This record gives sequence, C-alpha cells and structure tokens, in this order.
Amino acid sequence: MSELDEIKVLVLGNSAVGKSSIIVKYIDNKFSLNYMSTLGIDFKQKNIKLKNGKEISLRIFDTAGQERYKSVAFSFIKKADGIILMYDITNKSTFEAINDWIKNISEFGKENLSIVLVGNKCDKSEERAVSIEEGKEKSNEYKIPFFETSCKDGINVQETFDKIIEEILKKGSWSSSGDYQNLSNNGHKKGCC
Repeated sequence: MSELDEIKVLVLGNSAVGKSSIIVKYIDNKFSLNYMSTLGIDFKQKNIKLKNGKEISLRIFDTAGQERYKSVAFSFIKKADGIILMYDITNKSTFEAINDWIKNISEFGKENLSIVLVGNKCDKSEERAVSIEEGKEKSNEYKIPFFETSCKDGINVQETFDKIIEEILKKGSWSSSGDYQNLSNNGHKKGCC
C-alpha cells in the first residue's frame, strides 16, 4: 500500500476560542462543553478523497492558545500547509488578537500559506461582541476566506475544512485547482445563524 500525500492544517487562536471543538466536531462529529485546555500541541488525522480519485491524509494540529505555549505554535506554523485562524464572537479580545496572529503567521509561515478566518460560537448570538461585518472586514483586509461557525450546532464546520483544503490544493504544486471533492454536502453552502 502506497503512502498518502499529506496536508498539514494548523488551528490557531487564543485560548478557549474552540480550536479543539472544531477539530473534534469535524473528525468525530462530537461536541462537549468540557474540553481540557490543550497543552502544547495535539493532532488528529482524516483521509480525504479528491475528485480525481486520489486520497490524501489530512493532519490537523490543535495548538494551545495560552501565551506560554506560543513558541510551540510558531514552530508548527513553519510546517503547516494551511491555517484555520479562530476567534470567539463573544470575546472581543480574541478578535483583536487576530492581527498579532497574522503577523506571526507572516513571520514564521511558508510563503503563500493558505489561511481561513473563523468566528466561532455563532450559536451564542445574544452574547455577540464581534459583528459578522467586523469578521468580513478583517477577512477582506487580509484577503482570506471567512466563516462563522458553531461547533455545538455543526454550523459551517465542514465548510471551513472544505475551504482550507481547497485553498491549499489551489496553491499547491502537487495538485491542480478543483481536485478536492466535498463529499459531505454535495457542494451546497449553508448559511450561518
């Protein structure tokens, strides 16, 4: 059996924005309110089938958001093919930290690195501290795709991962644009909240 080509996606953002939650929802379709804070780095893996029939191995790295672990995250930025950059829509400071995360990604990441911006916890719209418009403005500023997600309700979780894979394949030298096949929703987009 031949070894699969591997894509490495790093999930970054401040502590408690839902990095572990989005990974577990995508891989295992589960959600819990009681995740332990990630210490250092953790990862999960999933095989994805492309339109051309080729399979790839998607490795998703979960980083600790605490300040003391940022150097660990920076070392993984260097190895990442794509980054899902998250903030919590109910916590303005996590959104304000996006500029610093982008600066670090620019400093440590590969040239032409794929990034998707995610505002998580859109199921808590009554506690919203960051508007959808602010999220869209930030994504336009950095020219990166944007989603609001709810890991609890499964809103835009699959779409976020579909988009980061699509962006990586579009920019990658080993695969041509359009190879990725969204197997879960047949290309239909869901709205958010």
